[in-house]
Amino acid sequence: MRDFKGSITRSLCEQICTAPIHWTKATNFPATATHAIDLGPGGLSGIGPLTARNLDGRGVRVIVVGDKGKGDAELYNSLDVKYEDWWSKKYAPRLIRTRYVVVGNGFFCTARFMLYPSDGTIHLDTPMSRLLGKAPVMVAGMTPSTVKGGFVSAILDAGYHVELAGGGHYNARALREKVAEIQAKIPAGVGLTLNSLYINPRQFTFQLPLWQELRKEGVPIEGFCVAAGIPTTEKANEIIEGLEAVGIRHISFKPGSNDGIRQVVNIAAANPEFPIILQWTGGRAGGHHSFEDFHQPILATYRSIRQHSNIVLVGGSGFGGADDVWPYLTGQWSVDRFGVQPMPFDGFLFASRVMVAKEAHTSSSVKDLIVGAAGVGDEQWEGTYTKPTGGILTVQSELGEPIHKVATRGVKLWKEFDETVFKLPKEKRAAWLVERRDEVIEKLNKDFAKPWFGWKKDNSVAMDLNDMTYEETVLRMVRLMFVTHEKRWIDKSLRNLVGDWLRRVEERFAGVNGTGNKPSLLQSYNALDDPTPFVASFFKAYPLATEQLLAAEDAAYFLAISQRPGQKPAPFIPVLDASFEVWFKKVS
Repeated sequence: MRDFKGSITRSLCEQICTAPIHWTKATNFPATATHAIDLGPGGLSGIGPLTARNLDGRGVRVIVVGDKGKGDAELYNSLDVKYEDWWSKKYAPRLIRTRYVVVGNGFFCTARFMLYPSDGTIHLDTPMSRLLGKAPVMVAGMTPSTVKGGFVSAILDAGYHVELAGGGHYNARALREKVAEIQAKIPAGVGLTLNSLYINPRQFTFQLPLWQELRKEGVPIEGFCVAAGIPTTEKANEIIEGLEAVGIRHISFKPGSNDGIRQVVNIAAANPEFPIILQWTGGRAGGHHSFEDFHQPILATYRSIRQHSNIVLVGGSGFGGADDVWPYLTGQWSVDRFGVQPMPFDGFLFASRVMVAKEAHTSSSVKDLIVGAAGVGDEQWEGTYTKPTGGILTVQSELGEPIHKVATRGVKLWKEFDETVFKLPKEKRAAWLVERRDEVIEKLNKDFAKPWFGWKKDNSVAMDLNDMTYEETVLRMVRLMFVTHEKRWIDKSLRNLVGDWLRRVEERFAGVNGTGNKPSLLQSYNALDDPTPFVASFFKAYPLATEQLLAAEDAAYFLAISQRPGQKPAPFIPVLDASFEVWFKKVS
């Protein structure tokens, strides 16, 4: 105004009545600014709160004073000056050089530690790397990829954080054996983290106590991830109290919406001293976690997340290279896309992408399918909910949640059933399946990974279990569950399933040719490690089993043991009834 040569009165009137106000530019304070004071008459409804929202994360605290404000006491308090966080400075990545390496004779023990000079390696420093002592990159829990001990141990041995997937472990023994397998392949003391499905109460209720028990036994258990659901604050407090009591260092949650993120924030507020990893993926990531856009929920909740220093924010949604990770690590994504303050993430998770890693147990043909999927941009991914888009199609999993899959023939059949039989009430499904029995069986055998079980030795289709002989059921089980060229069972529990069924067959025919006690031909299930010669000798001993069709009670027994808990679900579909969806989708 001092340099203005025209009418000051006119200029003031124009500024008040007609000239646009570029408030963002007007409040683009220098880097040294830490506070802004609103002395206007609007109070909490005035320009001060609006300015505070614009400056969120900029490190400038807005104080509203006056008759309608509440900041007078803060304004005149010079002894307790409050400051706002500058997100891009506080959470942006830094470089650090290690000076010492800490070497101990135990895991999280106070027994004996030694300091040794390090090689001065430069590391990336973020809240995630400080919590874990590793690079701010992790591999998320995925069934079946991170169920495999070889893959998990390879990731840990390379120095990265990974979650062992609990979804593929159906009993305590299997999980204990997997932990022992991993420990044998990694350096001593490297911590383990389990990803357990909260939405699956049967698994969660044995996996959480077992994980705590393993830690008490001295196993280097480091963390626990509550996946597929966010518990109430009270339940979360109970879980965290149990983890903390045994020395487990951190817990992770995977919210799927605004409300889910805010619930994790509430849990963090109730447990301010316990580290919480908030894993956000949005709906575009592999699915099963969210329907949401990746960005909007973070924009809406970032401030509340950063108000709790015990939250580590980890993002994942199609990341895979330095170019796409860097803007989110620095926070520049929110500036470029939405014109707000930088919002850095603390680390990143990879999931579907690592399925094609050399060390992953994924078959080479599946790796080729994944790599061959074209993919789409952010603006198109929701098309997968209705049709194949970029080579991907979204279906409903066994848990009733959307999950993204490569659009193969089998997945397209899945989508077809989602939109037909699986949409019907359960009491109407059996009639639908009976009416279309031939068509459904043909499609299962032609297109799906789990074929129809019914089979005859002449390679024709048996329409029902009762149309098969006892020998045909055993041969079919071996054919579908034993990998002949690798001389191994898909899972040891499936070998035992065949053993249980053989004993049932033996009970049925052992007394046919005479009476009295007979020793079982199957003295140990280890005889089935290579099943072909044993099965041949078994049916030479019981030739009637090659001719006799299944009795009704034996067919019912077969169905019962094929879906019992605690074993790997059977890789076939033996019946078309109201439970067809369970047979079809189990282990999806």
